[in-house]
Amino acid sequence: MTKQTKIICSIGAGAGFAGDRVDPAVALAASGKIDTVVLECLAERTLVPALKARAENPTAGFDTRLRRRLTPLLPVAVANQCRIVSNLGAANPRAAGQAIARLAEELGLRGTRGIRVAAVHGDDVLHRRDEIAWVRPVEGKLLGAHAYLGAGALAEALDGGANVVVTGRVADSALFAAAAMNHLEPGGTALAGAISVGHLLECGGQLTGGNYDPIGQALLSAADYARLGYPLAHVHADGSAEITVLDDAPGLLNADTCTLQLFYEVHDPARYATPDLILDFTAIRFEQIGKNRVRMSGARSLGPPPTLKVAGFLELPGFIADCEIGFAGTGAFARAQRAAQALRMRLSDWRDDDIAIDLIGINSILRAGSLPSLAAPAELRVHVSARCADLEAAQTIEDEIYALTLSGPAGGCSVRSERRPRIEVLDGFIAPELVKPEIEWSQS
Repeated sequence: MTKQTKIICSIGAGAGFAGDRVDPAVALAASGKIDTVVLECLAERTLVPALKARAENPTAGFDTRLRRRLTPLLPVAVANQCRIVSNLGAANPRAAGQAIARLAEELGLRGTRGIRVAAVHGDDVLHRRDEIAWVRPVEGKLLGAHAYLGAGALAEALDGGANVVVTGRVADSALFAAAAMNHLEPGGTALAGAISVGHLLECGGQLTGGNYDPIGQALLSAADYARLGYPLAHVHADGSAEITVLDDAPGLLNADTCTLQLFYEVHDPARYATPDLILDFTAIRFEQIGKNRVRMSGARSLGPPPTLKVAGFLELPGFIADCEIGFAGTGAFARAQRAAQALRMRLSDWRDDDIAIDLIGINSILRAGSLPSLAAPAELRVHVSARCADLEAAQTIEDEIYALTLSGPAGGCSVRSERRPRIEVLDGFIAPELVKPEIEWSQS
């Protein structure tokens, strides 16, 4: 084994999605084991409502959970000199930064220098829509276009003394790599390692036993899942790291959980593109060095990417109708099957690409790959999802579902109906020099 370099930072994963638990971040910040806690709280599905909120109110557009998440975390983080990095800013990082500074003041967190909050923005590139290479023509209303930023501006903010860094559409791994970026050994290899660590940590509890079904091993208990420990990493100057959980926190962290997370949302492990570097994961090694403790090394850099990815959000004409009806009791399966067949007949004039009719619990996910049920379920739901040209067409879908309660198989009940706008994500690519990250400071 090669001699390890010194630890340059210790990073905790305090959240892996917008609605994640709050207490793991508080526990990490209170532990004294980390200097930075990262809250990864942004996805395409959460950017859309943020864009709409900002359009209605220029002071809105950041994560609506910001206050609930940071109220218990900020005092603990400040008391333990633990910095916070997050993409809670969503579509409005500047407003988020100001809101965090106000919250810190309300909480009495002034300190000797005050609480410094850095808002990193510049991911919004809608004004450059004509300079973006979209993967297909833009059809519909373009609600927003956000480039994936790298770790550079986040690292600058941290090194500039930020207690909290809030941003918008930044690569998830960059949120974590920022704490290490300016303290690594020179060259791409060390940075590749730090970005890989970020990729491993970005989903929080998914690395430490959540969403994991071990083969031939015992599952975590319900109590373990209820208070699952989230991961932290001690990052070395060469980009290697020791990944673990807090000593008193339940979890399952091993080479298997790390390997599964390494391949999460990765199409080509030999060429995984991030805003900072293209990574080669094929030589990464996971070494078990203790209970729930894994050493990661071997990440390689293929240099910076020629373009940055852009996520565009298109609002298309029409609506999505999503409806269900339940059946239960003796013969529920046969009755639900007949209801689905009746719906297919009633809606036979809809294109196959525009409508899906399935039985939840039977074939709603695997579709044709579903296996025959060994026992008839006691209850299940018939589900219809359809692209609709207008509200009248969406009403037609809903009406056909409700008609089954009177003119369908016996026992149809518990109807659920939803209509929502048609929003699609449109990928594009933009030259890095056209994206200009900026830092805006606020202080309590």
